[in-house]
Amino acid sequence: MHKISPNVMLEISRDGMKAYITLVKDKNDNIPKWDDKDIEQTIANIKEIIKVGLKEDELSWLLSSQYCDEKICIAEGIEPIDGKDGYIKYYFDIEKKLVPKLLEDGTVDYRELGIVNNVKKGDILAEIIPPKEGKDGYKVTGEPIHCRKGKMPKFRYGKNVKLSEDGKYLISEKDGLVELKDGRVIVSEIFEVDNVDNKVGNIDFNGSVMVRGNVLNGFRIKASGDVEVKGIVEGGYIENTGDVIVKQGIQGYNRLTINTKGSVTTKFVENAVLNVGGNVTAEAIMHSEVSSKGNVTVLGKRGLIVGGICRARKEIRANIIGSSMATVTVLEVGIDPDVKNKIKELQKRIDIAEENLNKVMKSLSLLDNLKKVSRLDDDKVQIYIKLLKTKNSLLEELNILKNEYENIKVSVQDLDKGRVKVADTIYPGVKIIIGNSIFYVRDEMHKCIFYKDEGEIKVGPY
Repeated sequence: MHKISPNVMLEISRDGMKAYITLVKDKNDNIPKWDDKDIEQTIANIKEIIKVGLKEDELSWLLSSQYCDEKICIAEGIEPIDGKDGYIKYYFDIEKKLVPKLLEDGTVDYRELGIVNNVKKGDILAEIIPPKEGKDGYKVTGEPIHCRKGKMPKFRYGKNVKLSEDGKYLISEKDGLVELKDGRVIVSEIFEVDNVDNKVGNIDFNGSVMVRGNVLNGFRIKASGDVEVKGIVEGGYIENTGDVIVKQGIQGYNRLTINTKGSVTTKFVENAVLNVGGNVTAEAIMHSEVSSKGNVTVLGKRGLIVGGICRARKEIRANIIGSSMATVTVLEVGIDPDVKNKIKELQKRIDIAEENLNKVMKSLSLLDNLKKVSRLDDDKVQIYIKLLKTKNSLLEELNILKNEYENIKVSVQDLDKGRVKVADTIYPGVKIIIGNSIFYVRDEMHKCIFYKDEGEIKVGPY
């Protein structure tokens, strides 16, 4: 308690954040009377003690009104503003949940669970947001009250992650899966799961995938690296740029099952469609459509190719081809499967264009006959002109398509280095195509090689 004058008492709160004055009456219980000079002097005396937050106008009014015997707050200190802690901003979902994808029609796709946080080399994974500065406070006497400073966070990171030169960012050093594991940011190049099923959903990953079990019907793996399945692929789909290894085998349910730029190694292929950029190695291929830009090698205990179509850019080799039941089996070598598909596509487009041209020519012929009988009205003249334009357009299109078709056919004729090698038996019912030449197996044959020489397919010893 401070006595400013005989009639003015100044009190400061215990925490120093507020100041109060009380005007007291004189000893005769009379209200003191002050002139302006007395008020100015009283305020000056208070200012010597109160340095912060003085409500000077309020104090002046209080003194001039001579409001006695009431404790009035005439100053308030400034509270400190604590700094805010910095934090780490993650550029990936650190709480990835298996949430089904909502489709436009309102239904949900339980195969699209979005389980993987994909990143590419050079991607920013996390950023340090620095702490915000606080502001010191002051007691009414001017004594400072220091604020709490915000804490600077620290990165914790592991494999395939690096710190930027300025220390502000975490950056991925590899393509792969980013996750927060035990508080550390890591990037894995291999994504491992037990099975590809309802619990995991479809996988779309910038790296290699390891499946310890099976890939089940209706589920998909897309990867930019290798895919290894220790069980079977049963009605699933794999698309990747690396190699594919399926330890137990592939059952495709007559659908496209593997579409890879790499090679495929598996125990068996049954009722599946495989589009392979490299080699295919298996113990058995049954009733499937296999296209390889490398070799198709079917050896091991069975070494069997039966039913369906096998295409290879270079060589097809097997122990047994076809069956004693004369199962229709087609082997095609010496041609890029993509080129074969291109030829089919061109032929289809040529057929459609010729069909459309035929329709146009019939319509033009009909109108030409009408012209001989009577003058065409304006509507028919416009139709005639339009048909002529369509005819010219179709003729031009056909010319381009046929030239492209012939050029590809010529290139196919040059591909005569393909081989079909039979280590044991090849049965009747097998058709062998090398380049543009065809050979039908009509008798059971053993330990032989089919090759092209002087435009014909010939048979030699294995």
